[in-house]
Amino acid sequence: MITLKFLGTWLKITGLAVLAVIAQAVFLTGPLWHTIATVIIAVAYFGLSSALWREWAAIRRGDGAYSYQYIHFTRDE
Repeated sequence: MITLKFLGTWLKITGLAVLAVIAQAVFLTGPLWHTIATVIIAVAYFGLSSALWREWAAIRRGDGAYSYQYIHFTRDE
């Protein structure tokens, strides 16, 4: 289930990045502005993708930020 949520979120991020590139092509003029906007979009996209990937991998290993321990072991002394 977490894999489907990961893919859904990643597709949303990818769609927003594509829309940002299209908006950049439509609204910006000049090669310098295109370069600056492309770098900003690429850094944001790869940063969000890597953070999402790391959280997905952590959850798959069982040590994610949103994991819970259902079994509590106690020692008899």
